[in-house]
Amino acid sequence: MTDPIHHLYREHHSWLYQWLKRRLSNSEDAADLAQDTFLRILKRKEHLHFEQPRAILTTVARGVLVNWYQRREIEKAYLETLQIHAGRYEITPEQKLQAIESLCLISQLLNQLSDRQRQTFIWSQLEGLTQQQIAERLGVSTRTVMRDLVSVLSRCLSVIE
Repeated sequence: MTDPIHHLYREHHSWLYQWLKRRLSNSEDAADLAQDTFLRILKRKEHLHFEQPRAILTTVARGVLVNWYQRREIEKAYLETLQIHAGRYEITPEQKLQAIESLCLISQLLNQLSDRQRQTFIWSQLEGLTQQQIAERLGVSTRTVMRDLVSVLSRCLSVIE
C-alpha cells in the first residue's frame, strides 16, 4: 500500500498546480505554492484518509495563498521603507530576508490578538505611550493594560524560543 500523501500528491499535484496558476498567472509561484500546500498537509496529523482530496487541497491552498499575499505586502512595504531611507543603512540580502521573516512573524502574532491587545501593544511599543495613557485612551484600568501587555509579551517570547 502506498503512502496516502504520496498518492494524494501523485493524483492531484497537477490539478492543484493548474488551479494555483490560474489564480496567480505565474507558473513559478504556482509551483512553489503547490509544494507549500503539500508540505502544510504533510505537517498535519489528520491526513491519513481524504474523502474529498480536492476540497482539502483547495482549502489548504487558499490559506497558503493568503499567507503568500500577506508576505508580499509586508515585503513591499519594507522595501519601500528602505528606498525612502536609501543610503542611510547598508543592508545585506540576508539581513533583508531576516527582517522580512521577522516582520511576517510579528504580523501573524498581531493577527492572533484581540483588538484591545493589539492596540495596547502598538501604542506601548511603537508609540511609546505609558500604561496610564493607554488605559485612558481605551477606557480601561491600568491593571487591564498591564495584563494585556504581559499576555502579548509572553506570546512574543514563546515565538522567539
